[in-house]
Amino acid sequence: MPELKSLTERIDTEFAGFQRKAEQFQVAAKTEYEARESRFRTLFVPASKRIVELLRPRLQLLVDRFKERINVKPTVTEHAREIEMKFDSPLARIDLTFGLSHDSEVKNLVFDQTLKILPILMKFDDHASLIVPLENIDEAAIAGWFDDRIVYFVQTLSAMHQDQYYLKDHLVMDPIAGVQLPKYSAAATLEVKGKTYYFISEDTKCDFEKQLSTAKE
Repeated sequence: MPELKSLTERIDTEFAGFQRKAEQFQVAAKTEYEARESRFRTLFVPASKRIVELLRPRLQLLVDRFKERINVKPTVTEHAREIEMKFDSPLARIDLTFGLSHDSEVKNLVFDQTLKILPILMKFDDHASLIVPLENIDEAAIAGWFDDRIVYFVQTLSAMHQDQYYLKDHLVMDPIAGVQLPKYSAAATLEVKGKTYYFISEDTKCDFEKQLSTAKE
């Protein structure tokens, strides 16, 4: 039947066109995959190693500056190129994370910084990112961005430790100086009959101890 032959030819033509497009797609996908893998091996891996070495002393500096004030627990995930730092503050739970990755086409370095503070009682930027072309890496610009994010983090913590909402349940009174202060900033403490007293200096603590001795006499 002529009409069926014509229909068959038309259907076969469509299927042939579909097959050609499928094959073209497979070739293009394979080519792009191989290109991504090549960029990953030749560009991203060596670049990420250089960047990690560039940023490592900056992270260590941040940890060293805080270790006398706040308990810092850095966790490095090498395969994910990520470092998470947990800051044990009396006012809040603070997590600071820096991550290094690439975009889907492996053409750009992607830096992410995430800041979590719980409870949230003030406004702050909880995320920042930087995208740098893999074929044109400006290490000075990367270091500058990283330094800016570290300074912003320090500024945020400083603001948090002066914020009335965070300090609300942490303020105490020096019984000698009559000055209100956050517990964490007390220069001296003294426990008397199960009660802790906080002082702005060793001098006011000594004066308080003298008062106690006089009262006992």
